Amino acid sequence: MFVLLMFGAVLAVPVWAVAVLVKLVSVVLPGRRPDWVRDLLRWCAAMAAAAAVLAYLIGLGSVQWDANEAESGAGSSPALPCRSLDPATLDHLAGHEPSYLPPGFDCVLDDGRVVAGTGAYTWLNTLTVAFALAAVVLVLAVGFLDEFRARAERRTDGAAPA
Repeated sequence: MFVLLMFGAVLAVPVWAVAVLVKLVSVVLPGRRPDWVRDLLRWCAAMAAAAAVLAYLIGLGSVQWDANEAESGAGSSPALPCRSLDPATLDHLAGHEPSYLPPGFDCVLDDGRVVAGTGAYTWLNTLTVAFALAAVVLVLAVGFLDEFRARAERRTDGAAPA
């Protein structure tokens, strides 16, 4: 299931990139509305949240793909993310353990220790967190901008003679 979502996310990434590029071009071109800053911040927050979801779905699909590959077929043992361990550690490999939150793939040794497997999980998790934090910061920026504008409007309304 996650692999299918991963394929959808991989296909959505170019659409996301084109949308971001078109929006950047529209910001650069003249003829913007007066309230374009707020709309741009909201749009960027939505796109950052979408990017976080896409990166997370790609990570989930990768974990499920590796787990499926490790449990079926010729050449499935040791699991692909565990094959790059040093030979001394690889001799003590007892199994694997996929993790879906956060996406990752752990290699279990015969003494019970767990060693992180290799793969793109670290940078996918980093991208997910970075995009999610960017979305939160941008939503907070929209709130601060609205509050700033409301206070400025109250100041100008209060300063007008009655």
